[in-house]
Amino acid sequence: MNDSRAVRAAGRGLAFVLAYVAFDILSGPEARLQVIAPVWHPAAGLALYALLRHGRHAVLPLVAAALVAAAITPALPARPGFSLLVGLMPLPVLVAAGWLTRRLLPGSAFFATHRGLLSWAGIVTLASIAGAALYAGMLLGPGTLAGEAWIEAVLRYAVAETAGMLVVVPAAWCLLDPALRAEALQRVRSPETAAYAALIALVLSIALQGPALDSFAYHLLILPLAWAAARQGMAGAMTAAIVLEAGVTVAALRPLAYAAHMPDVQMLVLTLTLSGFLIGIAVDLARRASDELRQSLRLAAAGEMAAALAHELNQPLTALSVYGSACQRLAGRDGGDPLLQKTIGAMVVESQRASDVLKRLREFFRTGSVRLEPLSLPALVQGSVDSLAAQAREAGVGIAVGALPPAALLGDGVQLEIVLRNLLSNAIQALAGMPEGAERRVAVDAGQDGGTVWIRIADNGPGIPASIRPRLFEPFVSLKSSGLGLGLAISRAIVEAHGGTLAAEAGRHAVLKIVLPASTPDEEKEETDEP
Repeated sequence: MNDSRAVRAAGRGLAFVLAYVAFDILSGPEARLQVIAPVWHPAAGLALYALLRHGRHAVLPLVAAALVAAAITPALPARPGFSLLVGLMPLPVLVAAGWLTRRLLPGSAFFATHRGLLSWAGIVTLASIAGAALYAGMLLGPGTLAGEAWIEAVLRYAVAETAGMLVVVPAAWCLLDPALRAEALQRVRSPETAAYAALIALVLSIALQGPALDSFAYHLLILPLAWAAARQGMAGAMTAAIVLEAGVTVAALRPLAYAAHMPDVQMLVLTLTLSGFLIGIAVDLARRASDELRQSLRLAAAGEMAAALAHELNQPLTALSVYGSACQRLAGRDGGDPLLQKTIGAMVVESQRASDVLKRLREFFRTGSVRLEPLSLPALVQGSVDSLAAQAREAGVGIAVGALPPAALLGDGVQLEIVLRNLLSNAIQALAGMPEGAERRVAVDAGQDGGTVWIRIADNGPGIPASIRPRLFEPFVSLKSSGLGLGLAISRAIVEAHGGTLAAEAGRHAVLKIVLPASTPDEEKEETDEP
């Protein structure tokens, strides 16, 4: 297992080095194939992505990639050793930018909101200027500091670095994350994408025929960018930005009549990209707000329906329990049949349990309250497992319960049993769809860590699809074709009402873990002493 992980890690490192070198050769600061200064540096974006995703583990492959790229495209061919040093100069700045972004904008927060994007753009811009100052100072010498040639070199380098990071990092983040990739590809996989990409290529081909300041066609590039962002959100904005940067890069591979005006093109492309991203984020935020509103309305309707059903079903269940108790007494006369008495007794217990479940759910939906009482962790887990033993046998599923520590917690026993039964039932149903003859097993473990107790339910089924995992606990998201998608949402709400958490652990199979506060003897005594 460790050997295979090492091989995969080495493969990813090698792929990163090759991609970095390819980007640097094609559109790096010393790109030999281009007749003008490149308008963006995608290698810088790839480096920053690796630092954001993998942290310090990306530093060694990044150093190797920078050295290889500097050896192939040296800044000063007559001084190869010095060129290697120049190639390494931007790395400390990129590491600092990566550390600051991870600290202030963790995860995908740097392109999820307008504030996050603008804050991250500020970090990237400052890092690009610092790297450009070091680069220009080493190439041109300290005597040129603040001179015209130094300022021009800094501006060109900084704008190109900023563009490379702003475009490549969000794109790589989405494309290399399975869940985000599925959502992004679903949005851009349409004829519209080809249409606005063709429009960008057409407008760009016309615009490059004249200087940026004189050609009105450059300003028309905002139209396909706005089209992509408005229709497809951030995914469309990133796609359009990549098409735009790729088009300018291809144009830079051939002689241009207005090469001296390319710094203007650099700034214009960067401005258009940032504008498209801001539009895309606004569209995504509006869509999320609309989805949340629809879900809230559906949840409100579901809550009202559940309360109504609980009210209507409670009376028949109470009557069933009363009739069952009467039957049990009648069957007990003159000795009676012990098996019949046992069956009727089980019916009474189950009808009473169903009535309690409905009452507690109705209270939870109405007020969100829980009835705290001392609970034994082993009794809670074992009772939930025993109640589903018959269902598991019918599905050919084996439930293995690990060692249960003598821990205790304060909670609503009925509500927590609802959660455990729901998780176990989901696992059994997931395994029931496996091929005939395949092993079907559910493992239930529990333990105590300091002031918390945990319960883990794991099965060896097909697992949770990557496209569903980020939204697993959202209302109306279900892995079953006939499911409503409310079970896990309600389960998480109940656990959180108890001050705990319910989460899915990473892995090939489905592993769900509940963490709840453990109770102390003083707390148990206080709950017991309450009138």
